[in-house]
Amino acid sequence: MSVHKYTSWGRTRRPKNIAGTDGTAIALETAPTTSATAGYRTENQRYLHINIAANGTTDSVIVYGFNYAAAKWGILMVPVNGAATTLNTAYVAAEIEGHATRKNFVIDIAGIDRVAFVRDGNTDTFTIYAACSTF
Repeated sequence: MSVHKYTSWGRTRRPKNIAGTDGTAIALETAPTTSATAGYRTENQRYLHINIAANGTTDSVIVYGFNYAAAKWGILMVPVNGAATTLNTAYVAAEIEGHATRKNFVIDIAGIDRVAFVRDGNTDTFTIYAACSTF
């Protein structure tokens, strides 16, 4: 008797790391992409959970979203203090004054099929962990 093994996440009970096993950091891209297979699959989940640590104050990471229906990438605007923006290390550091520069963001990505994280080209570094969930 064969047993069916699901290959997608379905409805998740907790966020699933999009880069692989828990604790795996995502790889940053150095330039925007046009490939439909770049970045990471979201498995039609509703939310993108980002844990970001910044080492500097001038760099930023731009989160791109890909939609299969449009077959195009576009910048995901992240809500920060009520305004749409990119994830900037100055914001991350300023919000956690005197503590480790690590912060969590939860972004509604309904309809986004893939995500990619692109550095803006400056010299500062990031460590980013990303996960998706249905809740």
